[in-house]
Amino acid sequence: MLEGQINELISELEDDESLIVSPNIKDKIEKIILKILFDEKSVKSLKLLTEKVLERAIEEKIIISEKVINSIIYQLNKDKKIEFTQTNGWRIRI
Repeated sequence: MLEGQINELISELEDDESLIVSPNIKDKIEKIILKILFDEKSVKSLKLLTEKVLERAIEEKIIISEKVINSIIYQLNKDKKIEFTQTNGWRIRI
């Protein structure tokens, strides 16, 4: 059921034309997400992960919205680089 909801959100985010981000910024945000998940082992919720990414992006002087961060997280999930589990939350897929 949770995976179905994630897939539904992914399709909604893919349809949104306003989420066009330069590849350079997208790569930086992906690295930030993976670094956070590597350092923390896992993050319990999407909201916490998004907040941590926003904090790190501010430190690196990157201005980005939560919606774009969420779309990048869902894309990483779709590409099977990260995963969400009920017990651990978001983590790097091994």
